[in-house]
Formats: sequence, structure tokens, C-alpha cells
Amino acid sequence: MIDDVAGKPSAALPEFPMPEENLAQPPQPRARLGDIPVEVQVVIGRAKISVAQLAATKQGSWFRLDQRFGEPVEIQVNGKTIGYGEIVSDDRDNFVGIRMTSVESRI
Repeated sequence: MIDDVAGKPSAALPEFPMPEENLAQPPQPRARLGDIPVEVQVVIGRAKISVAQLAATKQGSWFRLDQRFGEPVEIQVNGKTIGYGEIVSDDRDNFVGIRMTSVESRI
């Protein structure tokens, strides 16, 4: 064993033999960065309530959010805010969407 700079003997690293079938196969191509899925969330507002209020909720209960109609909604990717937008609708299929109005400078 060779001593390291502190004068202590270095630990011998174990060797792991490679199975021969792995050596014969070419490496698989890596997924392209653009193919990695991310989750997009739109936060239309937030409310702070007590545990007692939460426990008392039932069908028909509602909470006042900290946003008003027409204010920008927060757009998050994997939980990180990337920008803001406005809610839009698709006239043909009756879906809801978001139009980006601003993008954070550091994504």
C-alpha cells in the first residue's frame, strides 16, 4: 500500500470484474435533454387558513385567495417559479390554458 499525504496507509479499492456480455454491447444513446419530462403547474392564488378551518370544510366550502380576477398567475416548473401568465380558453375544445406574459430572468 502507498501512503497518502497525511502519512496514513491508503485503503485498497476493490476491483469489480466487468461481465463479458456488457463489454460486447455498444453503449446505449442517452436521452436528449429536450425529451426529459417536467411538470408545469399554474398557481392562481394562495390562502392561509387554520387547521380548524380546514377540518371544518365540506362540499360547498370556499376560501378567499390572495389574487383577483385578471391578475397574473404564477407558472412553476417542478415547483420553481419560471414566470407569470394569464388564463386563456380554447374556443374549440373548451380547454383552459395559460399565455405567458413574463419569464423570470434566471430560470
